[in-house]
Amino acid sequence: MATLKDLSTMLLIEILSRLPSESLFQLKSVCKFWYALINDPINFSFQDKCILMERKVMVNSENFTYIPSILKFSLTPGRSMSICDLHSPFRDCACFNICGYSHGLFCLSNDRVIFLFNMMTEKFHKLPLSILHFGDVYDIDYSATNAVGFGYDSKSRDFKVVRVVEFGNKYGETDFTYRVEIDLRKERWREIESPICGVVSGSFPYEMHHEGTYYWWAFKEGGTNIIHTFDMSEEIFGEISVPNNVAEEDEKYISMGILNGSIVIFHYPVTGNGKTFDIWKMEKDVVSWSKLLIIGPIFGVQKPLLFVNSDELLMDANEGQVICYNIKTHMTNVLPIKGLPSVYGTCYFDFDLQDERESHMNFQV
Repeated sequence: MATLKDLSTMLLIEILSRLPSESLFQLKSVCKFWYALINDPINFSFQDKCILMERKVMVNSENFTYIPSILKFSLTPGRSMSICDLHSPFRDCACFNICGYSHGLFCLSNDRVIFLFNMMTEKFHKLPLSILHFGDVYDIDYSATNAVGFGYDSKSRDFKVVRVVEFGNKYGETDFTYRVEIDLRKERWREIESPICGVVSGSFPYEMHHEGTYYWWAFKEGGTNIIHTFDMSEEIFGEISVPNNVAEEDEKYISMGILNGSIVIFHYPVTGNGKTFDIWKMEKDVVSWSKLLIIGPIFGVQKPLLFVNSDELLMDANEGQVICYNIKTHMTNVLPIKGLPSVYGTCYFDFDLQDERESHMNFQV
């Protein structure tokens, strides 16, 4: 009689992939082989759609903290949603940026401290200290992180973290000579030489990883807005121009996202109760933009966050809530999550990870 031991690995993965995440957690204790198989983020992730979000919440009447929260949307009919707050790995209630997602791993950064978070194991892993940083903002000369990006190199089948470091002094003078370092799975930083195309915006960090390239919102000398890119395989920076009426706008009016596999730009007013959102789509493999949608006016919202699917857009509401807006029916649904108004950080949607099995790296976090 055939047993589970007689099944091929690929067939076993196919069977297990149909189970809910709760069952996968229990099955990890069957044997060492299953533990390693299920812990591999290339093979498995949550069977639901998930979002990792940074939100600012009050601890008491005087103090607040920043926490990472996972929003999980069920794929079953009559879809439900659950929220799981994680313990922040950063000390002193520090704010952090979500700096990319790939194959079940998220990267969280707070200047010099960088963590990877594994959605399958729900564990954080701290990366080694930078080889470029020195001093602090109270020293005459110091270095600071300008940008961090995390993604997957399909050529080497490796995860990479890129960090751009700038140098300055306590008098506010900045040396715009940037140096770049890369961290590999071998857990060590190495410096690379690549010309930097622009200064990544630090005030409103709209950034994301998509198909082997990392994207930051940035500006060039003179204040012109651009999209700053880094190719994870070639390890080079690039620049993407933006629509003319967006290029000269203040960065707080703009954010980026993904819709149906394409990069989109949200362009919207920062003031006013009823807001109208222009959505620009970048044509694949061509640096050109077309206006895809005009949404609104919508009342009581601050800014768009991301598309859950082709029809639903999450938005930051005025009262610190998150709403789900259907761009076809124009219906809104208030989600059971709340933070302080206008403080939701960047968030990344957990796309269908089962389509990303071309890599076979087992990265343990």
